[in-house]
Amino acid sequence: MKRITLLILTLCMASGLFAQDFDLLCGNLNYKPEVQTVLLYADDNQLNDPIVPLEDMMGRLTLSFDIIDGEGEVLNYTFIHCTHDWMPTDMQRIQYASGFESDRLDDYAFSRNTLIDYVNYQLKFPTEDMVPLISGNYLLVVFGNDLNDVYFTRRFMVVDEKAHVGATVPRYPDDLAFTDTHHQLDVRVNMNSYLTGNTQQYSFLNIRQNGRWDNAAIGLKPTYVYPDYISFEHHPQTVFEAANQYLRFNTSNFYFQSENLAHIRQTDESFEIDIATCESRARKAYISYEDIHGEKFVYVENENLDNSTEADYCRVNFFYKSESPLTHEDIYIMGALNDWCFNESNKMTYDYKLRGYTCSMVLKQGYYNFMFVTIDRKTHEIMTDLTAGNHWETNNVYKLYFYYYNAIKGYDELVGYSTVNSH
Repeated sequence: MKRITLLILTLCMASGLFAQDFDLLCGNLNYKPEVQTVLLYADDNQLNDPIVPLEDMMGRLTLSFDIIDGEGEVLNYTFIHCTHDWMPTDMQRIQYASGFESDRLDDYAFSRNTLIDYVNYQLKFPTEDMVPLISGNYLLVVFGNDLNDVYFTRRFMVVDEKAHVGATVPRYPDDLAFTDTHHQLDVRVNMNSYLTGNTQQYSFLNIRQNGRWDNAAIGLKPTYVYPDYISFEHHPQTVFEAANQYLRFNTSNFYFQSENLAHIRQTDESFEIDIATCESRARKAYISYEDIHGEKFVYVENENLDNSTEADYCRVNFFYKSESPLTHEDIYIMGALNDWCFNESNKMTYDYKLRGYTCSMVLKQGYYNFMFVTIDRKTHEIMTDLTAGNHWETNNVYKLYFYYYNAIKGYDELVGYSTVNSH
């Protein structure tokens, strides 16, 4: 994600028209520590990507988030159109959206019977008040009184299906050294009526592994252009570390010690949970089991309780056993539990007395996947080989986004989307 400056984004507010210059990262980021458990998904399923069809999008995206110790603050939202590589487009807002330029988040409720108080906000969109007009990438911005008071940003996408995107994961990659540790994708895009003489120049393919953005392949160009399809093959950026199945734990019931929970205790302030001791899986045999590809699913086991306002928060303690600290790398906990970001909240600290790495995170009740990864202090490369290991057998989901630059209107159309499992 690149740092960019959004200039003169004009918003129509109840207090009048104003313009702001502000800095923003076009990614899934929280700008305030009190913002927790941001969910953005399609069609009422927390595990769905936030992507909707252009011709049938109204009300199909759900946004939910909490403000810890909130008082029902007045919050607003808007969205901006982005290029295929997540930079803001140069288009005027009237070219990509109709209706208001921002709107208030009026649907909120206070938590009930929880040790940690919070306010939960909900939004179903797009609404008639603010509608995307074209396909492509969009950045949702939630803010307070003005755009200098951004609470968080989230990515979502609108697709206008004009192309069919398909992919395979061959057993043997081009580089045989990666046979047992990596996944290679061979991608074909069929778009007969849409092919032009500038297909090579105007086509872009993005590939994500599970929910990750850090290792996403962005802006790939076709390897071959044929009369009725294009292909992305034998490309080094379509080769991914296979990693391993995600580790998992469930906090939906504080009174039941489920799989991978070592201890559950209650203090005056909150519940506290210790995850069972973990260690490197790099040299261990691959074990197959179901996961949710690193995602989270927020819920309370008691069906009589409201997941949005009656699920409590708890402190979750992680311990990664290691006889000595790594020399050149830091260890982080990766997954949707931290919005797939890497910062101080999911960075582990080595404890010489315990002979291992520790980290604590405050999480809402639910089912979580996670994985330990390393980040090289010099190159900042994120790797799984030392902590999780890499196994070709790992079941990852790969998400394919195909864009075509509209030279007349000057923006990247998202004209194809599909997913493929490695197994």
